[in-house]
Amino acid sequence: MINKLEIASMVFEGVSRSISVAPKYCSKIKHKSAPCTLCYTLCPVEAIHIGGPGETITVEWDKCTGCGICVSQCHSQVYKLRHGGYRKFIDSLTKHISPKGDIAITCSDNPSYNSRSAMVECVGIFNVTDILTLYLRGASKINIKYGLCSECVSKHGNKILEQEIKNLETLSTIFADLKGIEIIYEPDSVHIVFPKSHPVYEIVEEEKPNPTVNRRGMFSFFKETIRESLLKSADMVTVETHEPRTQIEFTHEETARRKQFLECIMSLGNILKEEVDTGMMFNNIEIDESCVYCGMCARFCNTGALAINGERTEITFNPSKCISCGMCEKSCYHFKLHYKEKLPLRIFLKDNVIASRDKSRLTIADMKVFEI
Repeated sequence: MINKLEIASMVFEGVSRSISVAPKYCSKIKHKSAPCTLCYTLCPVEAIHIGGPGETITVEWDKCTGCGICVSQCHSQVYKLRHGGYRKFIDSLTKHISPKGDIAITCSDNPSYNSRSAMVECVGIFNVTDILTLYLRGASKINIKYGLCSECVSKHGNKILEQEIKNLETLSTIFADLKGIEIIYEPDSVHIVFPKSHPVYEIVEEEKPNPTVNRRGMFSFFKETIRESLLKSADMVTVETHEPRTQIEFTHEETARRKQFLECIMSLGNILKEEVDTGMMFNNIEIDESCVYCGMCARFCNTGALAINGERTEITFNPSKCISCGMCEKSCYHFKLHYKEKLPLRIFLKDNVIASRDKSRLTIADMKVFEI
């Protein structure tokens, strides 16, 4: 049987916040000179506060509106969607794609919402990756409607969406499948019309356990059903406990959205350019010949885009893993690493050697420098 404590636990989980925070991935928590300020400068209610290196991130949940802007704009995946995460979010939108390829999405403040539309808390939750994913899942016309953002508590969701659409337009100059994309802006909406259509993606639902198998299975089924019902009605909770300091981990992990972005662009057909401008989606790095090979750039790289070999004689860079956080440049105390303005697409998916030296020339003094 489900006892009162289990029900109370499920209720608490069901009404808990819809966004989780992982301070250990934040570049600001790792390094005092980290340039990223997106989450707290774009938070419309100024609910996010980030401490110094080794401290933590606090969120005033009583202020937070759950708009998801921090989720869409944090490239290090510090902020994540709970209750199924990113996959459930994109799957729930996919279900609203019509057989003709149309999908209507509205923010929660838009009065024109109807049962045929997909609803999000704020259009600022959208990233260019989400738009590409919907397109490759069969959405040939995406209509995104929003209310008067200037009067909404989330303030600038439409401005963030417009920036992501500009990224989409940049991609349309690179990939043949997107060439000729049409963007139509209206006072309270934007329409994205793609030049090519794809078959509508069908989501395979997970099989539910059979409650008639046995008594234990029946109660497990009821327990899971209650839990799902609570999660569907989940809102925000106004309290959260975090340790006052964060255990800094120098781990290298690609973010879910970056992986999805790479899957998308690898499905976009022919490339129209050999070289692209660098920025948030594509990047390139160079290292001066006078590099001392201390390895700090690779150590602070969140995603493993930069790596140094065990002998510290070679540094490689994989542009496809780079999320443009700027940590490598700031962590280079000798100022030997720089971002480049162009990226040849032929090297985008490769581990490229960007610094190398003859290991026979290493001295004892060099080896001491390498010790971290």
